[in-house]
Order: sequence, then structure tokens, then C-alpha cells
Amino acid sequence: MFSRRIYLDGFDWIANLLNYQCRLTPGRGNHFLIVLKSKENFPKSALHSLQKRLEPLLPLLNGSIRRHLLHLAPYWKPGKPEALAFTTEHLLFASDFPMAVEQYANRPLPRGQALAAHLIFHPEEGAALLFKFSHLLFDGRGAELLLESLRKGKFELPEEAPGLSSPMLNEWEKQFSCGRQIQNRLLEIRKEGPTAVRHACDTAASAFRVLSLTEEETDNLRRRSDRDAGPFMLTPYLLALTAGAVHHLLPPGGEKEQFLIPMSIDMRGQDTIPRDAVFFNQWSMLPISIRRSLLENPAASIPEIRKQIFIRTGERIALAYRAATRLMRIAPPAALLGIVRKMGNSTTGSFMFSFVSGTSLEQAKFAGGTITNLYHLPAMPPMTGLGVFFNAFNNRLNAVISYRSGIFPESDIEHFTGELERTLKGES
Repeated sequence: MFSRRIYLDGFDWIANLLNYQCRLTPGRGNHFLIVLKSKENFPKSALHSLQKRLEPLLPLLNGSIRRHLLHLAPYWKPGKPEALAFTTEHLLFASDFPMAVEQYANRPLPRGQALAAHLIFHPEEGAALLFKFSHLLFDGRGAELLLESLRKGKFELPEEAPGLSSPMLNEWEKQFSCGRQIQNRLLEIRKEGPTAVRHACDTAASAFRVLSLTEEETDNLRRRSDRDAGPFMLTPYLLALTAGAVHHLLPPGGEKEQFLIPMSIDMRGQDTIPRDAVFFNQWSMLPISIRRSLLENPAASIPEIRKQIFIRTGERIALAYRAATRLMRIAPPAALLGIVRKMGNSTTGSFMFSFVSGTSLEQAKFAGGTITNLYHLPAMPPMTGLGVFFNAFNNRLNAVISYRSGIFPESDIEHFTGELERTLKGES
């Protein structure tokens, strides 16, 4: 398929670690959904055409992780061109829509495949086209870029293979230096105080709550963000509002207890990563720590969050994470998971957070349907168990609460969802 091996980067190995951590859950791995909602059903002919457009990709989609026999660097080996798994479901009641989406999110991907699709339809509610992506091969932005390519027509494989062109074994000094930078930051976080964390059961299912603002509500939110956090500061504003709601969800902690938020950021366009990179994990982290006492009034935490984002960006810590994680590829996922458990809460985070600003879909027409909304449903690893993920589509903001069942009572989740929704709408 390609003339060279497709070597995995450090964050691809992080994705493999999370995949291993999720092995006992109903989904049997670390995957995520992109949900496309439409008022009308998608024509069968258009869906069949979509499947045909994917045919050149099938060997890559059906690949697996292997190790080099000599230096043990992991790489992606394309597999057999097995067809995309595509299923359909017709609902009797419109109220069953959220449960149908959640049930599909908890199904395992077909063995050896990194992409599957599912269509849900109800005559009154409309249709939802669900794409399930393995995090071994895709991140959220890459998945949207793939859908945009399919919308335009037949996907053309790049001449140059995706992934790393070499195992990057000749930059040990850089990797160790970046590793020390990350270690020093984690030690600083430990000294600042204990980290609030709730771990889920290793076998817990994924559960979700989806909040979708109207265009008017989104515009009002942006104006409040400009007023309270400054122009172009929507990300720290959303993080402050989210942290304030999570603060009320968790039981009170000590005076110095803090939240550690591993905020994920897209790295396309930086460090030689192409802006249009579709495959593999082109993201990194900005670790943000917030003293819980600040969150009694979330607006008070905005300057601190904004300052930390500026400092960590100036330190190039996101690039340091990408280099340092390459050192981890030599270790099997089981060994890495044991190390993470021993290191404790300062490595797992209180909750995960991301904001995919804008969408890669250039038009709302897709597979013969008109898309009214698009949102992501990431599955949380049990060791963190809670995440809040924002994305924008068609001038509207979506907030997805992803959690593992049993980590909180459902009544607490309902209260948390209501509080976050009221906060986003400026009602509290």
C-alpha cells in the first residue's frame, strides 16, 4: 500500500494505552463517535456511494499495531480490504434517540477495523448518521477531515504515507530533556496540593449528556466571554464555567485541593504536522491546575486559567509532551498502565476538556442529507471517568458530558448537566 513503514508517534502510543485501559468496558476499546443529525433520512444510494468512496482506504482502516523486530518501534501495518461495517436502526419512539446513540457508542468496533457507521431513523425526529472511529488511527479533527473528504468525493490516499517516516530513535537527548520538563511540571502540581479525582470501574459503560445551544444562545455566550475573559478567549472562559460546575459535582475537598485538567489541543500546523493530516493522533496536552477554592466564583478563575495557558504555551509544553511520549513506546501498555497507577492522581487528571472550534465540514450537505448538527462523543478512560467536550457547528455550540456509568449517582449527573446548561446560557 505504501513503500515505507508507518511508525507511530508518542500520542499514538498514548491512544494505545487508553485502548488497553478500556479493554474490559462494553466497547472493548478507546473509540469515539461523530454524530451527524438531519431532519430527513439519508438516501440509501448516497450511503452506498459513501461506502464506495472508502474502498481505497480499507487496508489502512483494517490495520493493526506491530513492532519492528530489531529496535521494537511500533508501526501500523495495513490489513485486508474488508468492507466498512454499516448498520441501520429504525426507532418506534422519538424519545429513544439518546439511548440508541449511547447503546451504539458502547458496542465494540468490528475486530481489526478502525471505522464503522450506523444509521438511526425516526419519522418525526429525523435521522442521525453515526461514525465510530478508533483512536488508534484517528483523533477528533482528523475524523472530521476524513468526513469532509468523503463529502467532496472519492478519498485520495496521499502519495506519502501518514504517520512517522522513521522511528525517531536518534533524538534521545531531546526526548529526555522534554521528559524532564514534563516531570518537573508534574512535581510542581503535586506540591501545589492534592488532586481531586474520581475513578470509574474498569468494566463501566460509557454514558453521555448532550447540550446544544441555539445560534442566539451561542452569540450571547461569546459576548459574555469577550466581556469577562477578553477577545478570542472563549476556550479559557468555557473551561472556567465547566470547572465551576464540576466543583459542585464533586464532594468538598481540603483547602488546598485542586483540579488538574489535561486540556487537549490540536497540533496541526505546528512541529511539521500538516494542517490537513487525517490519520493518527496529532494532538497534545496543556495541563491546567486550578485551586478549588477559586471555583466558588468561576469568573474569579478566568485570569488564572488564562495566565496558565499563556505560560504553558510560552514554555512549549505541548511540544514537549509530543517529544517526551516517544520514550514510552518501548513499554507495553500493561506496564505503562501500572506506572500510571503508581504515580497517582497527578497523572490522570480530574476531568478532561477540549474545544474543537469550528468544523472541518465546509458545507451542511452530506450523503444526500442536510446536516442540522454535528457533535463528538468521546469515550472516557475509566481512570479519569469524566470529560466535557465542546465543539462548534453551524454557528452553534455543543457541550458533551462524557462519563463512565456508576462514577456518580445519576441524580448528581442530572444536576450537573442542568447547572452547566444554565451557566452556558447565562441563567445563573
